Order: sequence, then C-alpha cells, then structure tokens
Amino acid sequence: MGKGKIKINDKNIETYERVIPGKDTTLHVIAGSTGYKGCNKREAGGRTYIRIKCLRGDFYFEPIEDDDERVTGIEIACCGDEGLDAIMKALEFAVEVIDDERCGINK
Repeated sequence: MGKGKIKINDKNIETYERVIPGKDTTLHVIAGSTGYKGCNKREAGGRTYIRIKCLRGDFYFEPIEDDDERVTGIEIACCGDEGLDAIMKALEFAVEVIDDERCGINK
C-alpha cells in the first residue's frame, strides 16, 4: 500500500493507495482523510478524498451536474463479475483508510 499526500483547501491529507487487480480488470484507488476536526464548516472541518481510476476493464465514470453545470456527484457503472468485485474492493479499501484516519490509527 503506497502512501502520499494531497492538499485540499490548504489542508494536507495523508493518503494511501492500492491497485486492485483482477484477471481482466484493474483499478487504482487513492483515499485519505484528516479525520474529524470538530467543525462542520469548510474553514475548520475535516477533509476527505477518494479517487478511483480504471487502468483496465469495462467501467463507466461520469460526473453528475446540476442545472448550473456544477459537478455535484459521480456515476459509476461496471460490467462483469470482475468489475463488481473490483469496485467492491476499491470502495472497501477507501472506507478502511478513511475509518482508520477518522479513528487516528494512521497518525
């Protein structure tokens, strides 16, 4: 599992990355969080980051936009049992990293 950093709104976030391999699929996942910071506002609250990139396989990633064309979400679809397995493993990894940082395990 690789380790890195990303800056979101002037806050450094420690990230972890993993390649999720399969016979016909490969996803690259990066996830991280500052954990809870005791504030629900952007200025002082926590930061969280998730990135999933398809290196190989039958995946569809599409941003979701509101009426003003602001990206407000992401749509992900995949085909095949390996696609299902890869996306499940990618999301499980991201949840594990974020939960560990929320609890201070990765500090």
